[in-house]
Amino acid sequence: MEKDRSHQLSNEQLLTRLREAIDAGITGDELARLKDEIVRRNVGLVKSIALEFTNSGEELEDLIQAGYIGLLNAVANFDLSRKVRFSTYASHLIRGEIRHYIRDKHAPVHVPQWVQAMNRRVTEAEEEFFKQEGRPPTLQELAARVGVDEKQLVEILRGREAMTYVSIDEKRRAEDPNPAVPSIDHFITEKEDGLPLDVRIRIVAAIERLGELQRRVVEGIFYQGKSQAEVGKDLGISQRQVSRMKEAALRALRDKLEPKKDAE
Repeated sequence: MEKDRSHQLSNEQLLTRLREAIDAGITGDELARLKDEIVRRNVGLVKSIALEFTNSGEELEDLIQAGYIGLLNAVANFDLSRKVRFSTYASHLIRGEIRHYIRDKHAPVHVPQWVQAMNRRVTEAEEEFFKQEGRPPTLQELAARVGVDEKQLVEILRGREAMTYVSIDEKRRAEDPNPAVPSIDHFITEKEDGLPLDVRIRIVAAIERLGELQRRVVEGIFYQGKSQAEVGKDLGISQRQVSRMKEAALRALRDKLEPKKDAE
């Protein structure tokens, strides 16, 4: 009966039972059963996240195995006192382990060791902060953890572009365990504070690489909340020209920010 009832419990309730069993000194089959049940019900989460990385060139089964390490770490380290869902926390650690696995196998030979070490340091600081606070760190918080100033951290994160994938914002992670990569329209119309740190850095860097007029159109419409007519008046061009320039800028940003499909 107890075994049947456990299938009706939430992840958080199962973890509570697991912690209570550990505190009570229970070992053996009961403890193993609780752990197995938590892992069993989250197999789909691991597989769905692993599927996001199939264009990495690695075998899906290897990605899934790396994801299981993240899931087991989540089971061991999840803080029940934090107001965050286990699936949100586990997704973060699963993705982190898969990224670690891919980076270890595909670290570009031209990237200096100290750069790779700094990237690992930043990633570890992000993961530790998320584990403690249940949310991604701000730029200031992460810089303090890493021991660099904010300007240096921005450069580190820009350099990390070649070694990581586009991140998916935390809101989407919580709502959908296998979300599609958000479009550039989503990126630049969301308030920046609602996006993961490395995504914000990538957006800023991509906008800086636009031509001056395109950059001013994007900033005017998406950051300053101006209409196309107002932007056109500011720049001395027609509303139709602003519209064409906006579409050209969005295409350019999509090319810079959205992951490329592997050519067949």
